[in-house]
Amino acid sequence: MLILDHDSTGAIGLQINKPFSNDVSFDIVMQNVGLHTDRDQPLYNGGPEATNRIHVIHSMDWFSPTTIKLSDTIGVSNDMSVLAAISENAGPENFRVVAGYTKWLPGHLEGEIAGEAPWSINHIWTFIPPDPEILFGLDDIDQWHKIIAESGRLQIANWF
Repeated sequence: MLILDHDSTGAIGLQINKPFSNDVSFDIVMQNVGLHTDRDQPLYNGGPEATNRIHVIHSMDWFSPTTIKLSDTIGVSNDMSVLAAISENAGPENFRVVAGYTKWLPGHLEGEIAGEAPWSINHIWTFIPPDPEILFGLDDIDQWHKIIAESGRLQIANWF
């Protein structure tokens, strides 16, 4: 999960590791908005909210006035300009396209993180800063393993 916003009103994030398993793809999204791409890549299920809304997580070698900058190397855009730029081979070098997002009400995400009732140890979260190599270079189980390893490394580094 890539957390985009977290404050006293709740939190919003994008699930980044689960491609849609049906025939929905990035190519179909581009066709539906009248654009073409020759980049064969999956469309990820960002969460259950607004599943018809597209978010492009991308490297910061491209940005628009509406890009949300998560770090010096990673941003998120959700307007047509990023899709048009990708169509014209003028967009970001690295990107991951997700449909939908995940939303937590105030206190919900904090409860999951703490494992408080009604959540349990099965809802434990681990955190790492956004990393382009993990975000754009790995998929599925490899991505998950790298996040766990990096989280452990950071925890150990903070002990000393």
